[in-house]
Amino acid sequence: PQSCCLPGRPRGPAGLRCWIGAMVIGAGIVAAERLEARRVVAGAAPAPSAPQSVRGFSLLSTYSAAKLLTDGYLSADSIGKQHLALAERLSSVVNAAILRIRDSLIEVGRRPEEVPLMPMAFGPWGRAGGAELWRSAQAHPKVWRLAITGGPCAGKTSGMAALRTSLHQWSDGRYLVFAVPEVVTILFELGVMNHGTFADFELAEYRAFATHAELLQLAFEELWACGAEAALQATPGADRAVLLADRDAVDFKAWTRPIDPMQLVKWPDLLHAVGSHMGVPGLTEADLVRRYQLGVLILQTFAVMDGRLNKLGYNSRCVGANSTNPVRRHTVEQSFSNDAVIVKAYTEAYPKDAICHITNEGDDIDEKLDAAARCVWRQIKRVSASAA
Repeated sequence: PQSCCLPGRPRGPAGLRCWIGAMVIGAGIVAAERLEARRVVAGAAPAPSAPQSVRGFSLLSTYSAAKLLTDGYLSADSIGKQHLALAERLSSVVNAAILRIRDSLIEVGRRPEEVPLMPMAFGPWGRAGGAELWRSAQAHPKVWRLAITGGPCAGKTSGMAALRTSLHQWSDGRYLVFAVPEVVTILFELGVMNHGTFADFELAEYRAFATHAELLQLAFEELWACGAEAALQATPGADRAVLLADRDAVDFKAWTRPIDPMQLVKWPDLLHAVGSHMGVPGLTEADLVRRYQLGVLILQTFAVMDGRLNKLGYNSRCVGANSTNPVRRHTVEQSFSNDAVIVKAYTEAYPKDAICHITNEGDDIDEKLDAAARCVWRQIKRVSASAA
């Protein structure tokens, strides 16, 4: 329904019909919630022993999905009619994940009214999830992928923008560069894991969250690869696309056992769950790593400087109202610890020659990002030579 509000969608009587359709779907959502509540009361799921706090979920509208694509450099100007089609598919797979994660709470006893779909949370109301978009990286031979990771305040956002500029310039315009957004942030914004606070924690929800975040990562990359191919066809002189993935399908390895012994989910179990959804039995870590032809760029958090805890620098640059991210909650100690966990997970997963690990040797962010871009450019030369 929100797609009716996109530029170029129906106006006048047709627009009114579109808006009425949105209202009808909204009423249907409410009716479905009531039916689901009656099903639970009838015994389809056990009632919780004590009242639970309300945990609202939202859906991703087609309009918001279109903005995600545009922010990732897949605009309507660059890919034409594909833009709306990709936006509709993107919102559909995200909403399927939201519904399934929400289902996990109902299955362990939460009543539907305790995990409501928030009013006006309109979006494509499908159940086809990210698993249906699984494709081998070889399905897009002109599209290369680079994973970008790092702890809080590592410079990932700035790094992606700088990389796009450098790669386009150094390739004389032959390379088009696109940015795949961070999946976990989107899920948190829509209500998953209590909007990312992890308050009122349920292990069932966390397992569903981890599984569907992995599936969405693969789906996002597929959708961006399709868009990148469309952009290549529409751009004279361009012959290669590079996807910069804000984290990747290996990311959850850092937040599962055995890398982090305090976690409740095991990495092999998560791989098995993801593979089962995809219809790829025996899915391995190596299968995921092979998707990123350009390897991984690991940016060190500013909580570390010259190998030591950088408390003063981190607190002045990375937290607070005037920081690079005013809503960041990680302390310098947490960020320091996260950095070590990430490095351990990725150095185990990726071949040594596929890793660009950029550390902080000083506080000049421009020098750091330039070093990152040059390392990635060397990776491109290496992959180009092997593909020739």
